[in-house]
Amino acid sequence: MTVKLVAVFSLSAGLLFVAFPVTAQDAVPAGLLTEVCLPYANRAQTFERAIRAARELQFRRPVNDTAPLDEWASEVTMVSSDGVWRVKIEEGSVEREQRPAYEASCTISSSRASARELADLGRRAFRDPRYWTSPPNNAWRWDRRSAYPDEYGLAVEVTEQPGERPTMTVRGSYY
Repeated sequence: MTVKLVAVFSLSAGLLFVAFPVTAQDAVPAGLLTEVCLPYANRAQTFERAIRAARELQFRRPVNDTAPLDEWASEVTMVSSDGVWRVKIEEGSVEREQRPAYEASCTISSSRASARELADLGRRAFRDPRYWTSPPNNAWRWDRRSAYPDEYGLAVEVTEQPGERPTMTVRGSYY
């Protein structure tokens, strides 16, 4: 467990070093990546701690979402104080490649950031080939190298669907 924490913190420190020499606009997604999404997808922090970390970055639940979170909630969406950025934190059981898996995912989106800008952030954060691979047919996806790919995997992907905000999703899959 401590090796995982050291790896997460080392990776987080590297992302801060790589991601912060940019504009203040990029500081929000970089903070979400290093303090909320990567630790959550790596299971270095719980669902509740991920929500707390987002609140420390000045995120809150949307104004129209006033229902209390039930004790067994598995999904929450939060917005930045300026309303520009959204983060969706969720967990649950899924079928992945015809195998049951447990997934912890964190999705970042913005009303002002394009898919290209999110992909640029991803390239800056995940360009180290010692730790990350990117399929040749999808430059907007990064997979964490793993000694045990049959047990768990970590992937980051930027997607853009017509009529929706572009998103960057960090997903940890555990088999």
